Order: sequence, then C-alpha cells, then structure tokens
Amino acid sequence: MNKIMIALFAIYELSLSIPILPPPPPIIPQLPIMPSLPIIHIPTHTSTPGNMIYNTPCSRTACPLGSCACPSYPTIPCPPINVDNPGNGWNAQFNAAGTCYGAQININYGEHGMTRNLAAINVNAPNALYNARITFTNKQTRETPKVTVINCRSGLCAGATFEFIRMDYADIKCDWYLGCGAGCTVILHGGHPIPCDQVSTT
Repeated sequence: MNKIMIALFAIYELSLSIPILPPPPPIIPQLPIMPSLPIIHIPTHTSTPGNMIYNTPCSRTACPLGSCACPSYPTIPCPPINVDNPGNGWNAQFNAAGTCYGAQININYGEHGMTRNLAAINVNAPNALYNARITFTNKQTRETPKVTVINCRSGLCAGATFEFIRMDYADIKCDWYLGCGAGCTVILHGGHPIPCDQVSTT
C-alpha cells in the first residue's frame, strides 16, 4: 500500500514539473497569388446629337480614356455606344489608330424623327474601326435617312462592319488601288455581308 501511495505521489510531482503548452495555431491554407490584370477602359453608354470625334490612339497594351475602343474584344465584349437621333449633317470622325477597335456603335433614329441625312463617317487612321461594328437603325415613319458618304480612304476601314437597318447609304469612298481595307463589310437590311470594295467608289 505504501508503495502505491509513493508511486502516485511521484506521478503527481512529475506532472507539476511539465509546463502546459498552448495549443498550436490553426493551419490557414495559403491562397495562390493571382496575376495583376491590365486596366481596361470600357466605354460608357452615350446619347448625344453632337458630332462624334475620336482623336485618341489605342493599342492592346495602352488604351487611354478618350478612345471608344474595347481592347478586351472578343473575349469580353464592351457595352455598346448609342447615339440617338442625330440631326441632319451629323458626322463621325475616327482620327487615331485603333481609337474604336472592337467597339459597337449604334446610331438610332426614333419613330417621330424627321432626319433626312447623316453627313459622313470619316475614317482617318489605320485600324481605327478594326473589329468594330457601326449599326444604323431607322424607325422614323416619315423619313428614311441616308448616310451621305463613308470615307475609308486608303484601306483605313480594315475589319470594320457597317450595318444598315431600314436605311441606306449613298457612297463609300475608297482608294482605287488599296481599296477600303481587308475585312471591311456592309450589311443591308439583314442580308449577307458584302465586301466594301464591291460597293465602293473612288
């Protein structure tokens, strides 16, 4: 009996000499570090009768504010740019390389309008409208507006699409030798795309 008591006492003394350690901290899994993504300018919706003028160049690596380009196209399409009821004589100018790359521009005429003509679409720089689409839609009941001229000059409308819904154009002007630009197409009233070079004049 004494031996048992001595053994228990020895165990008790030993337990007092062992420090009590705090529990280990929980293991938190490390999340992978995501690569930084480039800042992409997404054009906002616009509705204005003022002339459309873009002078800011845009590329895949640098696309500052002031352009209407969608550099993420076609992976991530950007919101369309809407121009509602521009008046007679309205025009659009694309004056810098890539300035509206991949953009969707909708020029809309509402049913109560009286517009007869859109003066001009002037493309003045390489790839300014590459992969871009300009859609002209007429819902006017009294007038059918017409785009007076689309100026593509020496191949500057490469990759552009011009679509006309219930309206038309008078002329597409392109260089005699270089044409309107590879991939430039016209779509009339839901028909098949037509190469700009087949319907252009010099």
